[in-house]
Amino acid sequence: MVNRRHFLTGAITAAVGVPALAGCTSSPSDGRVLSNSAGTGLKGTGLTLTSRKRVAQLRALNLDWFYTWGYSRPRASPTPGFVPMVWAASRVRREVLDAVEDQKDRGQTENLLGFNEPDLEGQADMSPAEALRSWPELQRTGLRLGSPAPVNAMGDWMKAFMEGVSARDLRVDFVCVHAYLPPRADGFLRHIEEVHEYYGKPVWVTEYAVADWEATPRRPTRYSGKEIRSFMEETVTALRTMDYVERFAWKTRPTGDPVMGESALFHDDGDLTETGELYRSL
Repeated sequence: MVNRRHFLTGAITAAVGVPALAGCTSSPSDGRVLSNSAGTGLKGTGLTLTSRKRVAQLRALNLDWFYTWGYSRPRASPTPGFVPMVWAASRVRREVLDAVEDQKDRGQTENLLGFNEPDLEGQADMSPAEALRSWPELQRTGLRLGSPAPVNAMGDWMKAFMEGVSARDLRVDFVCVHAYLPPRADGFLRHIEEVHEYYGKPVWVTEYAVADWEATPRRPTRYSGKEIRSFMEETVTALRTMDYVERFAWKTRPTGDPVMGESALFHDDGDLTETGELYRSL
């Protein structure tokens, strides 16, 4: 499997101020107004709701929105707003699109997330050409449409996809970003600014957290909980002031994960960690 860290090389150190991708700025197909005001940066997370404990965890975070990497609205109907996702080209099927359109018709969602990490083996694992062939089906839902969320939003895969969107007169209403970085808020925020300036679109940070990609079970993450919580507080505060950042979502893993365990929002028993308590409060 391709290591995620190789996709991230150079993504954050590139200079800010790259020109926007020509001809690749679009608006919602029906002029729908965003559910959040500019600059509010709605707080969310991605979490699979496989049990009542998971639903309780979701509620405990005091969120504005969430997603599950799936398209079906959870029956538990948690308080924060659900956003469906079409995870890969293999999910572009009539029953999936019908379910998504039904949520739109019921007023349950205004947005749809595109493919998950198509530039990574083991995730959506698609070529830009394959993604572009499927994209018109997602457009036909009439929902505001988020780009695929690659490992590296400034990488070759995403640039090729967005160039194809422009050339084919397709629609992407906001760009989705994943970022797993050291706890340096300035570098993370420069990356988000760079993505916005290059593509000329609103941004959803659909996965982010602090990660140490050199960590191993014998030598877990070098970053302390204190460093990570400082990063979280600084970045959440800043994201809420960036008028082009519509939504953001902190990503959790188990506390025992050597790469990201200190970023975990929950203990194994389901209670909030200190980091989770902070995210709840922000």
